[in-house]
Amino acid sequence: MVKLTSDLIAKQTPGHNKRRADETVEHYLSRLTHLPFQNRGIDSIDVIPPCRLLTVIYLYDNIINKIENINFAENLTHLYLQNNRIQKLENLDYCSKLQKLYIGGNQIQVLEGLDKCIYLTEIYAENQHLPEGEKLVFEPRTLQCLSNVLEILNVSGNNLDSLVELGCLEKLQELTANNNNLENLRELVQLLSMWPHLKRLDTSRNPMCSKSRYRERLIVVSTTLEMLDGKQITDNSRQFLMSWKASREAQQIREKSKSDLRNNGSDPLSNGDYRRNVFKADVGLIRKSQYPIEVVDNAQRTTAVRKDKHSGFLTSNNFNSTEITNSNHNHTISFHDPTQQAFFK
Repeated sequence: MVKLTSDLIAKQTPGHNKRRADETVEHYLSRLTHLPFQNRGIDSIDVIPPCRLLTVIYLYDNIINKIENINFAENLTHLYLQNNRIQKLENLDYCSKLQKLYIGGNQIQVLEGLDKCIYLTEIYAENQHLPEGEKLVFEPRTLQCLSNVLEILNVSGNNLDSLVELGCLEKLQELTANNNNLENLRELVQLLSMWPHLKRLDTSRNPMCSKSRYRERLIVVSTTLEMLDGKQITDNSRQFLMSWKASREAQQIREKSKSDLRNNGSDPLSNGDYRRNVFKADVGLIRKSQYPIEVVDNAQRTTAVRKDKHSGFLTSNNFNSTEITNSNHNHTISFHDPTQQAFFK
């Protein structure tokens, strides 16, 4: 059993920043900036004189079971405590300047006690050794205090079955939550709209990953995602999926209009309102450069332009050399822009 004391620091600090022979312990501690005591068999931390320049503490891979006496480093920004035996997050009130906290591989059941860490941007709390059937719990007050600062969060391997409590983290840019028990894909889709800055998401090795169009649905919902489950999202793939989504929405408009008319005893093809709704849906997609499959099929055929109210509508709305013609029976689209012709080839 080894206790971290001021004498131990003065005698065994590795590297070039060693204590000089004529230097007092207090003076030596006052000029330390990093404290590298990882993998030393340390089980507790003693009361240590102030180390005002200390910003980084490495205490990972030890056997510490309680966070205590950390207030000697009032300017601490990085704290590495992963792979210890810590059961509770506590005594970090004096670390108000903390920016990065590494606590993975411990026995912590509740993410709490961080409401005074107003500069904390990164938390790594993966793979806690939890009792069977238990999951990592998030204290609401802590999450609320971190909602405007936390950017990176790792909660992998913590038996989580929901991420809804993390919806308040407005500044979140990177979330790693793989190897949990997440099943509700719809919940995650809704959460993505609450994280407008999210760039990286890893929810692999969860039950919901086996659901139909899991990856496609997430990419379409979040326009800021750059990486999903360790795979980069290219602009081309996102554009393709956005077009696919637009095509589905246009088809839903057609089907709904048909259903409403049939319920009223009308023939959809002979109804002017139905034709106008379909026509406007296709025109809207074309103007966004999002072409549904039906429009692509018709784009290879050209018929004469009929001088009717739709021709007037198109004339009054300039479509940049894109000609759209309409008849009583179908809608035919002809593209004179070479780039658009190349797209359909």
